[in-house]
Amino acid sequence: MSDASRIDDAVRVMVETLDAVSVHTVVLGGDGRCISISPCAETLLSNGSPLTVQMERLRRSKTSSAVAECPRLGSAVDIDLDLQPCIDCVTRRNASAPCLGSCAISISGPNDAAIHLRLTSIPPADQQALTGAAAMAVIRPLTVQHSAELLPDIAVLLTAAEREVATELLSGRRPAEIAQLRGVSIGTIRSQIKRIYAKLGVSGLVEFIARARR
Repeated sequence: MSDASRIDDAVRVMVETLDAVSVHTVVLGGDGRCISISPCAETLLSNGSPLTVQMERLRRSKTSSAVAECPRLGSAVDIDLDLQPCIDCVTRRNASAPCLGSCAISISGPNDAAIHLRLTSIPPADQQALTGAAAMAVIRPLTVQHSAELLPDIAVLLTAAEREVATELLSGRRPAEIAQLRGVSIGTIRSQIKRIYAKLGVSGLVEFIARARR
């Protein structure tokens, strides 16, 4: 068996094994191209998804919006249609920007279509067994939960904007996703969340959900 065949088999076994435990992945090469896509990930990236594979590269649709949580900068960053600069960062193509190993991207499209993407660099030690694989993208769909409601006695304590943010939190959205949907900075959303927690006398998300959900 050739080295290329062994490499392909190693990557294929990895993505199929992860697929079996509901971890749906796309493996990226050092040039950012997709070298392997799990069957379930391929399904998620079709049928109107705001994220697809074009010319062997992950690409979001022109009608989508996206935001990435960048651990290197400690803030949210805008990304282009080719998911840059995140792809170059995790595949280590951008040598001038030290990579911290992973980042999270939230992509929203029309009709409540949404995808959450976790990009992670493959450690050098693992690349010896998975030659050609530089990074992995874990994909999960996001569903809008319209049923989430605040308890009335909680809702009256909050401003209209805070009620909307609180409802999004109850629906399972992350701060970066809420910021993207509302067209504001993630700092603004985090400040609103802090005010919500302070008004309700809770210390974090778990306590907030326990107290605020109808």
